[in-house]
Amino acid sequence: MRRMVCVLVLMSCISLAVMPAGASDYMLGIFGNANMDDTIDEDDIAYVEGIIDGTNERTELADANYDSEIDEEDITQIEQIIRGEEEELTLIDMIDRTVTVPRPIERVVSGPPDPTRLIVALGEGNKLVGINSYGSTCLCYNSPEVAPICAAEVCGGKLFELPVVGWCVSIDNAELTLSLEPDVIFAYGASSTYSDAANTLQEQTGIPVVCVKSGGHKFEELYEAAELLGIILTKEDEAQEIVTFVQEKIDEVGEVTSEIPDDEKPTVYFASRGVEPSAYFGGVTTTTNFYEPLDIAGGINVAKDCGTSPGAAVDVSKEQIIAWNPDIIIVAHSFDTPLDEVNDVEVILSDPDLQTLDAVKNHRVYFSMYPYCCGTPQDRNLANMMYLAKLFHPEEFEDLDVEEEGNEIYEKFLGVDGLFTEYADATIWLREWLDSQ
Repeated sequence: MRRMVCVLVLMSCISLAVMPAGASDYMLGIFGNANMDDTIDEDDIAYVEGIIDGTNERTELADANYDSEIDEEDITQIEQIIRGEEEELTLIDMIDRTVTVPRPIERVVSGPPDPTRLIVALGEGNKLVGINSYGSTCLCYNSPEVAPICAAEVCGGKLFELPVVGWCVSIDNAELTLSLEPDVIFAYGASSTYSDAANTLQEQTGIPVVCVKSGGHKFEELYEAAELLGIILTKEDEAQEIVTFVQEKIDEVGEVTSEIPDDEKPTVYFASRGVEPSAYFGGVTTTTNFYEPLDIAGGINVAKDCGTSPGAAVDVSKEQIIAWNPDIIIVAHSFDTPLDEVNDVEVILSDPDLQTLDAVKNHRVYFSMYPYCCGTPQDRNLANMMYLAKLFHPEEFEDLDVEEEGNEIYEKFLGVDGLFTEYADATIWLREWLDSQ
């Protein structure tokens, strides 16, 4: 992923990357929704009849059977959709590609971990026949303590046994993918830049490829992804349950923090990639300009005005961090960096360049759950929102039980009871913090 460079506070932030468009740019579309009211019913039949008669204007989704003609066959297709008897369904995916999928869907290959997680949440994990190399570790943490407990219950215990079709978010092995005989492939859809890769994979395999955005940092995208997958997998009710569940968690926090004046909210610098520089990120000087869990939790992201692409990785200098002088520093910690090797909080607290910061002087530097894993894990980031809310505003959230909330969230998404507790026990800083509350 390319990044944005944010120079000193008195200068502008320059974007070097193409990142996801805002959720408002996306419209879920099913061909057959002729009157564009998001419901396929008798009104759509009447609307198509009006198009045929010349009394209604043609709409994008009126061509229900997607043959470039508006005629009686479209009415037949709509009738079949209403009865649930359609043999295929044409839709618009999350990067505006038009895809026709067969009905019903029995076998699924999912490249990015985030759609895989939603497939499991919809109760359709048994339909997975192939994932990518991070599909298992991003769902069931790369931890010797946590992974076996999680994997034993996800996808009927077969998660770690599924064939691997690619790396991180990609699907690299078209031949293997084809041999698995999926009815549909779910691919990465962070932005329209992934359209060519999806089209190529579809051409190579002859299998419909549907692109899905992540949604763990931008909850509106989570809702859209759940709705799209729910329609494709005929799990519309379960998709709505997921949306309602997430909205209720957000409301639980947001109804409190929305009443807190901005001047009483802490300013926060989020070291979203930890403290260790890598080939892709600059360590403590890499942040993000948009992290919705932080905003809902009642913090003010000091990097929010850097760049024009929400969610982009942002490189800053230590001078920039000093100029912002945040009240709190949050540093994301991954299982890949054991605490006995690098204690991210101590690295920041002992950094001689950062000693003038209020967050350092007041020892308000804290860990958080790592917000990425070849995507933006929806369950992890929803749990992070609950944790950050209590961290930022302990008095307002005195009765909030983060461990209980976390377990409920993981149960909803992965169907594993007590998984957040297992995660906390294996993550020293989180267990210590929970026990101190």
